[in-house]
Amino acid sequence: MIYYTMMPEELMFPSVGTDFEKQSIIELNGVQLLVQQTDNSQYEIIRLMSSDPQHYLDSQLCPGQKITMSFSIN
Repeated sequence: MIYYTMMPEELMFPSVGTDFEKQSIIELNGVQLLVQQTDNSQYEIIRLMSSDPQHYLDSQLCPGQKITMSFSIN
């Protein structure tokens, strides 16, 4: 469906603040990652925050991969 409107996207599709509460940026092996907490100590990679093309070729850093951390991210 296409919306033809002058209204900003934020007014048409408001996001809920709770959608982003479990997301954090961490550094793993020198690469910054946007992760989302799924379980108590398990996180899912949402996005790589790197500009190095070699980081995107690393299969351990693919979005959707699960990471187990031994500490809580705040």
